[in-house]
Amino acid sequence: MARKVTEFMTPTPECCTPDDSVIEVARIMEQRDVGIVPIVESQDTRRIVGVLTDRDIVLRVVAEGRDPNLVVSVHDIMTDDVVSCSPDADLLHVEELMKTHRVHRVLVCDEQRSVVGIIATADIARCADETTVGDTVKSITKP
Repeated sequence: MARKVTEFMTPTPECCTPDDSVIEVARIMEQRDVGIVPIVESQDTRRIVGVLTDRDIVLRVVAEGRDPNLVVSVHDIMTDDVVSCSPDADLLHVEELMKTHRVHRVLVCDEQRSVVGIIATADIARCADETTVGDTVKSITKP
């Protein structure tokens, strides 16, 4: 029997909007101990428009010498190419998405593209055998 994403995902992650500041998102990352924040069109719809990762902040703000106080909005540096799956997806499908797109996290979105959860390689590591986890991580991180 296939294991569903909803059994292992982090439900209802905290989200931000494109108009929020980079500093606000970084504070959420610190408070929640996460490396990704979904970016949604509004807090009411939670319809996904992008993501902001700790890596995005490092590469698009810090490495470029930009002052995070002067970066106008998340919209300026967010990643809008989002990898997602439905809540009905099974873990094998998510592992394939991670390998294909070389990402450590997949958003879980409903039929309206509203964020309902996030599943990460760490979530898969808690439920899959070592070989599966190793293969997934190896595919994601290969140069």
